[in-house]
Amino acid sequence: MKNKVVFITGGARGLGAGLAAKVISKGGKAFIVDLNAEAVFAQVETLGGEGIAGCQANVCKPADLELAMAECKERFGRIDVVVVNAGILKMGSIEHMNPADFDAVMQVNVNGAFNTIRAAIPYLRETKGYLQVISSLAAAIHTPLMGHYAASKAAVEALADVARQELALDGIDVGCVHPTFTNTAMIQEVNAGVLWGGHKGAFGAIEPEQVIDAMYRGIEKRQRKIIAPKTIAPLVLAPGLFHRVAEGLSRMQGSEQALKKFKAEEAESLTRR
Repeated sequence: MKNKVVFITGGARGLGAGLAAKVISKGGKAFIVDLNAEAVFAQVETLGGEGIAGCQANVCKPADLELAMAECKERFGRIDVVVVNAGILKMGSIEHMNPADFDAVMQVNVNGAFNTIRAAIPYLRETKGYLQVISSLAAAIHTPLMGHYAASKAAVEALADVARQELALDGIDVGCVHPTFTNTAMIQEVNAGVLWGGHKGAFGAIEPEQVIDAMYRGIEKRQRKIIAPKTIAPLVLAPGLFHRVAEGLSRMQGSEQALKKFKAEEAESLTRR
């Protein structure tokens, strides 16, 4: 991690802030962005030193992310890792939830992830870097009152799986993180403990440090799947047991060559515009 530059969305608190602190403690540099400018600057001041910087950015606005990543590169000279961490959680039944809540969750969690991945590609291509996307156990196990959140995290996992195949041609590895219910401020603010607080064993709540350690190890090892705790691995992996097989068959049938051809034609088309 020494001197590696890690760009983290949703980095002013929770898992993002904890990961930034871990990166810095290991000799890396962290650039954090968040919607709340005051929270970003407070976190930068808290961590202190030359290895931390950040700015305000709304992940729903592609221009914000482009400016933030440009600022990160100007400050630190490169971007080695991008962590797509920003997300929100709301609770409500499908029958009675406010449609605006559904839209907000999808905007931040899905569109925000898409925007971040797109903005990251040119920088990670330069460094043959690593993209880490934060999904959830909710992508595989769908619980009541969290329809919008579960749908968004399933979509985020799908984005990561597609990005992994498309970006492999550029030497970029993609990892997807699946934490279980974690005692962060986001969870506490919506009182999600009414659903998860009494669960034990594989479904028991864990502390943020356990997820942060798993995220950090995932970055170090450029892992494909990061699951915290490991006891929930069967629950996360079962729906995707045949992903690797499908990807292999796809490559055998010429998908890699087709992808190269399509991307070349796409780039040529953009140049002509």
